[in-house]
Amino acid sequence: MSRKNIFPIFLQLPINIIIFSLVAYVLGWLIYSVFYTTPPGGQTTFIGLNNFITVLSDARLFNAVLRTAYYAGLGTALEVLLGMIIALGIVNLVSSNIRRFIILIIFLIPMGLSEAIVSHLWLMLLTPQGYLNSILRYMGLQPVGWLTESMALNSLILADVWQWTSLPLLLMYAARVSIPQDLYDMAKIERLSAFTTFRVVTWPYIKNALIVATLLRFIFMYNTIDKIVLITFGGPGLATETIGYYIWMQSFSYRNISYSATLSLLTLLSTAVLAYVFWKSLKR
Repeated sequence: MSRKNIFPIFLQLPINIIIFSLVAYVLGWLIYSVFYTTPPGGQTTFIGLNNFITVLSDARLFNAVLRTAYYAGLGTALEVLLGMIIALGIVNLVSSNIRRFIILIIFLIPMGLSEAIVSHLWLMLLTPQGYLNSILRYMGLQPVGWLTESMALNSLILADVWQWTSLPLLLMYAARVSIPQDLYDMAKIERLSAFTTFRVVTWPYIKNALIVATLLRFIFMYNTIDKIVLITFGGPGLATETIGYYIWMQSFSYRNISYSATLSLLTLLSTAVLAYVFWKSLKR
């Protein structure tokens, strides 16, 4: 390796050492906490595999995993699908680059807001006397219980879709504009239908961006707790308790650090497996 190639690596070495040291420390402490418990004011005790045995019989955890799968699965599907539709619509229906830029900026505004701001905005919209129900009453319609037990999780998905659809949109827009226009000209000459043109020309170029967007959004939604804490606090009852929120409760409310560390480690491993599956799909 030449000196020109080594020099950039040398410049990045200090920050990489700091980052990997922090990661190694936190991961080491996490693994240690899985096998040891320290009650408040008590002594550290070795408990072996007790936490993993508890996981197998934790019905509340099982229900939280099911809610997480629904929340992350449906939310990711909606965000990626809407992002793809909007990205293709901008390219196909808007010819001016300036107008495209303005539209993209508008869609990127929600993604630039913090989770706390977005959560409070949607809390004002979703409460029984909030803006959405006020609009429905003004139109002569019945108000909707957005934060009731049957609707709360779907309302959180709606808030997340509003904020994060712009991420898949941006990735797939970049992939779409990279397609040579000559391919579409050839498709017109061959008189291919719109669906066939999408299948043989557009899809091969945007599918990798779609997989990356799906992977990123699924991982983020799989571990999210921000909107749940700030909007519903896991309720009503346990209607919006996802795996991330359940771990947060075990750690900060119940002070069960050892068990929350076990759940965190299992969540980390499951996320790594999902990322590997998506990566293999991307390579294929």
